[in-house]
Amino acid sequence: MNLSRSRSVPVAALVLIVAASAHSQVPPARIIMGGRAAVLVADAVYAFPSARSRVITVGGGDQGLGTFLQELDPSYPSKPVLDRNAAAEVYAAYRPDLAIFKSALKRGVGGALESLGIRVHYLDLETPEDYYRDLEGLGRILGEPSRAAELVAYYKGVVETAARISAGASRKPRVLVVQAVGDAWEVPPASWMQTRIVEMAGGVPVWIGANPGEGWARVGLEQVAAWNPDVLLVIDYRRGVDEAVARMRADPRFSLLAAGKSGMIRGFPQDFFSWDQPDTRWALGLLWTVKTLHPDRSGTLSLEAEARRFYRVLYGFDDAAFDRAVRPRLTGDHGIR
Repeated sequence: MNLSRSRSVPVAALVLIVAASAHSQVPPARIIMGGRAAVLVADAVYAFPSARSRVITVGGGDQGLGTFLQELDPSYPSKPVLDRNAAAEVYAAYRPDLAIFKSALKRGVGGALESLGIRVHYLDLETPEDYYRDLEGLGRILGEPSRAAELVAYYKGVVETAARISAGASRKPRVLVVQAVGDAWEVPPASWMQTRIVEMAGGVPVWIGANPGEGWARVGLEQVAAWNPDVLLVIDYRRGVDEAVARMRADPRFSLLAAGKSGMIRGFPQDFFSWDQPDTRWALGLLWTVKTLHPDRSGTLSLEAEARRFYRVLYGFDDAAFDRAVRPRLTGDHGIR
């Protein structure tokens, strides 16, 4: 059954949907997720084991580096995949008793589903504080509050580790984070997770003030040279980041930068997703960044041990599952041998 295209739903069917979807505290049995950031939402939802079998569809399944959810849910490949811009009636036709969206969709498809009487839960998932709050909210709505507490404790522990490592550093390196888009580069807004990661890791984000908008902003080589960062962290969401890093390291223009001279043009690690973004993997991104910026203070911090712990705590992977599903996909300067 393919409902990826919008289509109308008979009024009688909508009445049945409304009746079946009356708000209740009973844990939902039929969960849908959608929107452009659906995969980031799904990674958080799938950290609650009981929810996995109750998800009936997700709007979009990956960012181009592979489909992670099928590693957690054997039935995932057989579930319908909706277009990320699907209309409310497409979602409603699946008769969900809970829809989970990013908060940005409240004025669009989320609000339309609510008007049909379908229960909708919104997540921000943009900052560490959002994660603490949103995970607790998911724990309540999914009937797993103790699991939520476990997840929040994990993230707070990671933040405390990064703070402890960076607190006594003699200096804060000047850091530039760029997304490689072909032969161009973009910087994130000041409020986004990429900026927060650099700050929490004890670095100075040099691009603050250059992007007052709500999305990535294009910057030219002249601006990059003017910033002259000590550390240049490179992101590529659609491909392995190694290619973009290799181009920049070989470019004589980048070799003149402080980061180029010191060998500090580094690729943000990736597996199924890049570790810099407000996906569940931001904890790994933070640990990697603090070790990259302050290797002399990181002591025995092992990125491999932390990556294995992340997948064990969040998704129940043992070492064999990590070696099979995650390790072969690692790219970037992850430091995992």
